[in-house]
Amino acid sequence: MRIALVCSFLILLLAGTAGAQGVPIKSGATSDLATVDTNKNMRTVLGQSTRATYTASASGLTTTAAYSMQIEAEAGRGFKVSKICVGTTVATAAALQTIILRRSTAAGSGGTTLTAEGTTTVGVAQLVPGTGNWGGRSVHTGTAGTAGAVLDQWGMTVGELGAGAADPNSQPVFCKTYGDNGEQMPTVASGTDNGISLSVSSAGAGGLASGSIAITFIAE
Repeated sequence: MRIALVCSFLILLLAGTAGAQGVPIKSGATSDLATVDTNKNMRTVLGQSTRATYTASASGLTTTAAYSMQIEAEAGRGFKVSKICVGTTVATAAALQTIILRRSTAAGSGGTTLTAEGTTTVGVAQLVPGTGNWGGRSVHTGTAGTAGAVLDQWGMTVGELGAGAADPNSQPVFCKTYGDNGEQMPTVASGTDNGISLSVSSAGAGGLASGSIAITFIAE
């Protein structure tokens, strides 16, 4: 009976302490504990992931024909897509451009390879130096592998070229982000047959070679 009473007292004491003091949150890598500021907020910082993150990009792309980008997984690492940006042009006649993000289930072929740590208009770069180059296939305007599920798609209107000073500017680069609100990101499993393809339809006659694609992804 006495032991039971002591145990009950200890449980109540611990519960009261936890309610008053909160539960410590400890880092999994160090002995650091999370802290609460004077406004009673526990702060977190975005963009501090330790996972290797890359941006694959290409610019100066011909827009009078379709242009695209393919990224395929490494044998031992897949990836998650966190952001996509697409740039286009104006053309002789107004037109609709469609952008489709699709999963691929077999290795593609051809295209212009995105140079690891490239210094020109095509490349796939480490966002934090020293995390290691991306080893999966990454190209622009190649032939995608076997088409899988469509993951996302949208349309943009191409502006119509006028005469002289009437020529409009091309629309700003259009970007989409994934995972900002806790939703899942488009995910590609490890294995060289797995990947994604982002395709942009032609802007039509008169379009300038000003197309661009940038895809930011997190390896895992």
